[in-house]
Amino acid sequence: MASELSHVAANVLPVNPIAGRDTPRPIEERLARYNCPGAAICVIRGGEVADAGGFGEAEAGRRMEADTVFAGASISKPIAAVLAMQLVEEGRVGLDQPVNEVLQAWRVPENAYTDAVPVTLRHLLSHTAGLTVHGFGDFPGSRGPTPLETLTGRPPAANPPVVVDKTPGGSVRYSGGGTTAVELMLEELTGERFADLARRRIFDPLGMRRTTFGQPLPEAFHAITAVGHDALGRPLPRRFTYTPQLAAGGVYTSAPDYARFMVECRRAWLGEDNVLLGREATRAMMTRQGSSQFGLGWELVGGAAMRFGHGGSNDGYQCNATCFLESGDGVVVLTNALLGIILHAELLNAVAAAYGWPDVAPPRRIRELPPETQALYVGRYRVVSGVSAPHLDIWTEEGKLYSRIEGLIFPPREMFLDLENGRFFGQQTPAETAITMGPDGRARDIVVLGEGDVEILRAVREDAAT
Repeated sequence: MASELSHVAANVLPVNPIAGRDTPRPIEERLARYNCPGAAICVIRGGEVADAGGFGEAEAGRRMEADTVFAGASISKPIAAVLAMQLVEEGRVGLDQPVNEVLQAWRVPENAYTDAVPVTLRHLLSHTAGLTVHGFGDFPGSRGPTPLETLTGRPPAANPPVVVDKTPGGSVRYSGGGTTAVELMLEELTGERFADLARRRIFDPLGMRRTTFGQPLPEAFHAITAVGHDALGRPLPRRFTYTPQLAAGGVYTSAPDYARFMVECRRAWLGEDNVLLGREATRAMMTRQGSSQFGLGWELVGGAAMRFGHGGSNDGYQCNATCFLESGDGVVVLTNALLGIILHAELLNAVAAAYGWPDVAPPRRIRELPPETQALYVGRYRVVSGVSAPHLDIWTEEGKLYSRIEGLIFPPREMFLDLENGRFFGQQTPAETAITMGPDGRARDIVVLGEGDVEILRAVREDAAT
């Protein structure tokens, strides 16, 4: 294992370390804190796959290897987006063509929203189609729904029908339902099953031998795949998650394999020889659509030092992949437990510090808030844009201020006020929260901002004074 990766394992910090309070901790301690048996990391340096390592266990008694396979969940979406852009390059579908002109077995249900703005492939790939159904959990049955059954909400699908309930082309609403529409379109236009299409066009050419869209997970992969675990660190009853919605969240992959995919995408962005896409199509993928954090398939974070990547989250696995476009430095972090969603962010920051990446936040200084000031923020806030969640709640407990977004898997977040920029932050994600006070002196409007100040969520106090 490279010395830098050993340094990462020995120096893990919270996502937003607090000056004078947080000190580096070994990865074993952080794994235990989050009931996460193990993690795998693959570092990309200068546009090439470099260091890789496994930490902890794939399951009780089995060591985690650098190339252990994990459920990748939503890091499937950029793979589907590359396949879709290949068909755009081939002239089989237009990026700004109404998708109902090419879809056959199912079409986006028409209503006043779609009459005003028809849904296009650009909308689907950038999560601006206004489509419903955020994502899909571990399917409990033995025969999962087809893309058509998922889109129509017919059994055995466990989700409601996928419909448009806001104007396409507007604000972002993350939609696994929209990605399933892309999956159906790909299968209809090519006459191939999605899993076979991805293997033939991406996995085989890139040598991604530990990557599959086979669902349920093929038995040949069981011995090399990490078992998923719940929030308490207990193994999933069936060991591996079952996600029939392949394009939205069905990939199983290793950290080095996914790093190979990202390296090839960056080569395409540079206009270098590659097996995926031409430069123009890739540049479109790596361009933010409107004011959102999404390009086409990829999430784009940062300012001048832009990174492309995506996260993945399901009932037993959490992961993240990110790479700087200009420098070609990046990392893929895969974990095999629900609360790995916090750990992978900590590991990303540890990698950034060890390898000297730019834009790594220094320890923050905080301002302590007296109880009477904390009380001004307490309340329920209705989410009006961003994630598919009804409410954000803020409350106090034992002299501390906490928040939680209803319906998301994150545990309650202790809120700290940054002394420098006046925004609140937590130690679970890099996001910051800007709060505007109302005429009655209480908090009224909440905006959650990601890296580069990209808006993630907006909420308003339910009992706000007018």
